[in-house]
Amino acid sequence: MYRKLRAGVIGIGTFGSLHAKVYTELEFTELVAVADIQADRVQQFVSGYRVEGYTDYNELLEKENLDIVSICTSDELHLKPVLAAARAGVNILVEKPMAVNVSDCDTMIQATEDAKVKFMVGQILRFDPRYYAAWQAIANGKIGSPVHFFARRNNLLRSATHLGKHTSVLFFLGIHDIDFICWCAGSKVQRVYAESVTRVLKDMNTADTYLALIKFQNGAIASLEVSWILPMSFSGRLDARFEAMGTDGVIFVDGSGQSVEIYSKDESGCPDVMYAPEIYGKYTGILRNEIMHFVECVQKDKTPVVTGYDGKAAVEVACAIAESVENEKPVYINFSRT
Repeated sequence: MYRKLRAGVIGIGTFGSLHAKVYTELEFTELVAVADIQADRVQQFVSGYRVEGYTDYNELLEKENLDIVSICTSDELHLKPVLAAARAGVNILVEKPMAVNVSDCDTMIQATEDAKVKFMVGQILRFDPRYYAAWQAIANGKIGSPVHFFARRNNLLRSATHLGKHTSVLFFLGIHDIDFICWCAGSKVQRVYAESVTRVLKDMNTADTYLALIKFQNGAIASLEVSWILPMSFSGRLDARFEAMGTDGVIFVDGSGQSVEIYSKDESGCPDVMYAPEIYGKYTGILRNEIMHFVECVQKDKTPVVTGYDGKAAVEVACAIAESVENEKPVYINFSRT
């Protein structure tokens, strides 16, 4: 019988709070502490859970003797808490994107390897049953050799207005499909070419949309579309699609998750039935699958399905896409460091 792992969460915004709540419900984890720079957010969370709260994650790591920690800070703020957790000997699950530049990825990989701690990047599509079924079919040769991929992930304007000062749609949304396409292609990226448009969000100085073409070393190609300017009147949470064309078949995935629509006299919408839905007061769904995998890797000394090198590869492609837009030309990628 495995002992309960002492778990903590650094960054308890929308997604970090979900991580924390899942840790309270898993059989082999005990949530003991959370940290966030916003004291009111910490106080609100700990008032509902019997855990310690900190505004300084270094103090949390020093005092709580954690086994595992989820790092769910803003995209650009992952490096320092990852390094601090590694120094403390804590196993780390960091939310996607791993970082917003390749240098930070290299530093994280080196630190976690030196500390000999488990390190996993939260690329959640790898734990989504819809996308996993597509990957498995490709890996098993069901559609022959991959010829081309297409991925779309368009989000509501609300996400841009809330997060646009901290990240870009390329890293907030695009990183999901970049990682998944690379996983399915089974090949490193050779070059990318991309364009972006900034109209709706020009006052925020961030792009509305990116379109990218990706060429793999094995000859397959991919098309990526990401945007976060869907109008608030859009009935769903997300417009997401995936397609894989092979020499012997094709796969289509509807990733929007709009299988339930509710309309009342006052409001309408599509509840979350995939990522972290509550059933009888307990969280289930894709995020739980991801965290359970991480916990199992720590318990059984297994390598996570999304390593630091996988996280870095996705970041490297995203950075190349941004560079292609800026320089208006294709960008070749050198993966010699991975």
